[in-house]
Amino acid sequence: MALDAELSALATQEDLPPDVLRRLLQHQGACRSAALLRRDLTEEMVEEIIALGSARTLAANSSLPARVSARFVGHPEPPVRCAVAAHIRDEPPGVPARMAADPDPLVRQFLTMNDHLPPELLARVAADPDSSVRSGVIGDGVMSPMPCAGCC
Repeated sequence: MALDAELSALATQEDLPPDVLRRLLQHQGACRSAALLRRDLTEEMVEEIIALGSARTLAANSSLPARVSARFVGHPEPPVRCAVAAHIRDEPPGVPARMAADPDPLVRQFLTMNDHLPPELLARVAADPDSSVRSGVIGDGVMSPMPCAGCC
C-alpha cells in the first residue's frame, strides 16, 4: 500500500488519538479522508480542515452535527453548497428551504438527491424553473453522472 493510502486509512481510525489526527490533517489525502468519513471531529478540527482547504469534502460528511453542516448553506463556493445539499436535514428549521432557493441550479439539483426533504419542499423543487432540477426530482433523486466541479 502506498504511503498516501496508508495515511488516509489511518486518519479514519476511530481510536486514533486526537493529537495524531491533528498531525495527519497536514497531509492532503489524510485530511480529505478524515473530513469525509470521521464522525468525531471537534470544532477545532473542523476549523483546521476548513483552513486547509477541504471545506467541500467536509460539507459532504453526513455525520457532521447539524450546526456544522448548516454553516455550509451560505458558503460562497457552489461546490461546497452542492456537497451539503445532498444530505442536509431541516435543522435548524428552514435550512433545506434556503437551499431550494439557491441561485445556482446545480445546488438545487444536488438537493434532489436528499432523502430528508419533506414532501412540500420536494414539490417546490419539482416546480423549479430549471429543467435539470425538475428532472432530478422525476428521476427520484438519481441524476445522470455530471461534472460536480470537483465536489469531493
